[in-house]
Amino acid sequence: MPDTLSVTHAYTREAAAAHMLTSVPTARPGTPVEDVIADLRGQAFRSADTVFVVDADGHLEGIVRINDLFAATAERIGEIMEPEHEAVRADDDQEEIAALAIRLGMIAVPVVDAEGRLIGAVPPEALFRILRDEHMEDLQRLAGIGTHAEGPGAALDAPILDRVRRRLPWLVFGLVASSLVTLVMVGFEHALDANVSVAFFVPALVYIAGAIGTQAVSVSVRALATGAVPIRRLLRDELAIGLAIGLALGVLAAGGVLAVFGDGPLALAVALAVLGGGAVSAVVGFGLPWAFDRLGSDPALGSGPVCTVIQDAASLAIYFLAVSLLVL
Repeated sequence: MPDTLSVTHAYTREAAAAHMLTSVPTARPGTPVEDVIADLRGQAFRSADTVFVVDADGHLEGIVRINDLFAATAERIGEIMEPEHEAVRADDDQEEIAALAIRLGMIAVPVVDAEGRLIGAVPPEALFRILRDEHMEDLQRLAGIGTHAEGPGAALDAPILDRVRRRLPWLVFGLVASSLVTLVMVGFEHALDANVSVAFFVPALVYIAGAIGTQAVSVSVRALATGAVPIRRLLRDELAIGLAIGLALGVLAAGGVLAVFGDGPLALAVALAVLGGGAVSAVVGFGLPWAFDRLGSDPALGSGPVCTVIQDAASLAIYFLAVSLLVL
């Protein structure tokens, strides 16, 4: 049964080694099941949810979940283990640990060295903490807030100036990039001059585009965080969802415009803007985090602010083009 393993290297706060425990139960493949159960009694392991099966040199060969161990009718532990089980390295990022645990339904995630020797395991309570921290960090990044070196929890207690410093950069970017939206408005100034009613629907169109885009960003970031993403299928699905939502909202908006203003062409222009804006927002909201990920950046980093600018500009451009063709 296991000895306490020592890890002497320094690792970052989000590395697997920072979360793992070294006092975990191990067994050889040829050990009788009854002997393993007997050896567990009286042992004070830091984590005993899983028995890790190793060879004579300590290389991980498989795992046995504790419920499978006590329900086993086999004679040897190797007969009931899950063989060639996946593991993480000591310097792997905590997000990889969480993704692996979710994908394989793992209770505790084994940690191995470069030669595949078991050096510890990340226990269930650490997995819950990792999932929560990653979720909080994604929320902060989606909002354009820089992460704190000590984790998302520490950000709440950080000094005021530090919190301002972490929030300001992407907002400055948004302020500068909003000039793109301004240019769209200026380019269609004639439409606003010709019919003041056209301006009434700009806030609603901007809101709808932003809301649809935010939903798509959230779906994309979570999908990327849980493992391999079939990007073409999901992108196609998001486009279909964006069109469906845009169509539904467009019909509702057109009905309201027609009822209040009695202007059929303007109602049609608003409907087309909502439909087109919904499709663009869904594709941009889903595709931008994926592009960030392919470029090696955090998919959540700045996706919210960047998507907002693109979605607003695209929605207004579609709207004013429709107004120019149908209303004026």
